[in-house]
Amino acid sequence: MEKESSVTVRSPAIVLSIVFLLLVLGFFMFVFLYPQSPDVPQSQTKYEIYGGMTDELKGSEFFEDLQSGRSICFLGDSITAGTEINGIHWYEPLTPYIKGTISNLSTGGWMVEDLIDQAAAIPNADIYVIAIGINDVIFRKAVKSAPTPAEFAQRCSLLADTIKGISPAAKLYFIAPWTFIGQSEDIIALGNNFRAALKDMCAGSSYQYINPDPVITSVIYTEGYDKYMYNDFHPNASDGVGLYSYAVLKAAVK
Repeated sequence: MEKESSVTVRSPAIVLSIVFLLLVLGFFMFVFLYPQSPDVPQSQTKYEIYGGMTDELKGSEFFEDLQSGRSICFLGDSITAGTEINGIHWYEPLTPYIKGTISNLSTGGWMVEDLIDQAAAIPNADIYVIAIGINDVIFRKAVKSAPTPAEFAQRCSLLADTIKGISPAAKLYFIAPWTFIGQSEDIIALGNNFRAALKDMCAGSSYQYINPDPVITSVIYTEGYDKYMYNDFHPNASDGVGLYSYAVLKAAVK
């Protein structure tokens, strides 16, 4: 009887130990084996540059500035904020190559006028990467939308002056209004005119101009829209931000 009692007492402990081990095993299987959604940020997710980093992509003044150790501030709209893809910024794949501190001031729906209005909130930095304008082009009836390409360029110039007032020695990069898919020919032409006006403004100043649109559209039309885009305006997190980062680096190479 004494032996029977001993077995009975130990059995629940053995069962609980087995259950605990199974729970631990299940947890680790879930964390490491469960496929992650491509548009949900995960702490261990790595966002890769399209095609991988190459010596060619490193051959620009822009890349040298990323590596310089100077502070960088990204300004823009939802694509910079990552609004539609759970906070994954278009430049996420570039962050391993940025040696200085990073700041960000961006909000979905913003136009260049919004950035001017937010002057007091713009952080101090050594380098600014400004990606704005897609909403000005597409949402023509919005109150803050720049009515013409010339007005858009003028507002970008005013924004640059505002930033120089915050950080007089800062270097400014303007990214041309982003790619948009599925719009009318009139809107596409208007987008090109906005880009041209911004390019001319930068050419007449010390500001750097980068137009990633030709690279982005070339890859999308060759390899497919669904692979890279979350919707007509926003890149997805799985491959789109990698394409956008690649396109900026590629376009920056002179």
